[in-house]
Amino acid sequence: MIELRDISRTFQVGDEPVHALRRIDLDFADGEYAAIMGPSGSGKSTLLHILGLLDRPDQGQYRLDGLETTTLGEEGRARLRRERIGFVFQSFHLIPRLTAAENIELPLVLAGLEPAERRTRVAQILAAVGLADRARHKPDQLSGGQRQRVAIARATVTAPRIILADEPTGNLDRASSREVIETLEGLNARGLTLLVVTHDAQVGVRARRRINMDDGAILTASEV
Repeated sequence: MIELRDISRTFQVGDEPVHALRRIDLDFADGEYAAIMGPSGSGKSTLLHILGLLDRPDQGQYRLDGLETTTLGEEGRARLRRERIGFVFQSFHLIPRLTAAENIELPLVLAGLEPAERRTRVAQILAAVGLADRARHKPDQLSGGQRQRVAIARATVTAPRIILADEPTGNLDRASSREVIETLEGLNARGLTLLVVTHDAQVGVRARRRINMDDGAILTASEV
């Protein structure tokens, strides 16, 4: 499903080049559950941004379902993101004035779906993440864990095949972290590919595969 070959990414900080990724080779299969781990500055978020087509590598090939993405224009990359990839970030990025249901519905509005289909999908995904009774609540009326589950619902309401989660429990207490990870794992159990960037060993140990990074390189990539 995902093939990375010889992927490198360098940023210029002042007069100094920073090698965020160094010749990365990785494969991810359909339905995989992997944790990408490492200290701050190890390159894990840069890797996730490239996987999510939010950034381009300086060299190398990235194939998604056999399609070479590095040669695509912005329109083609945006279409792939919209159709196949859902994003969950450490900050929830919910719109404060909208209810949970309205936040989740927003991608469907942008995709041009009819209102009846939007309502059906939103109700289904709210039930799937255990928030059917919070549909009319605004973000400031929800706990941190509930807000992140709304963000997960919004990321998956368009039925992507891949979920990319960047420190999804970073702002949460331990109990809320467990709820969020179990919600993501439930989606993975239904067949979604789940790739989680985390510095939390208790989160990383749950994945079926752990990829450890440092200084832009992969140190180990082991399966449980």
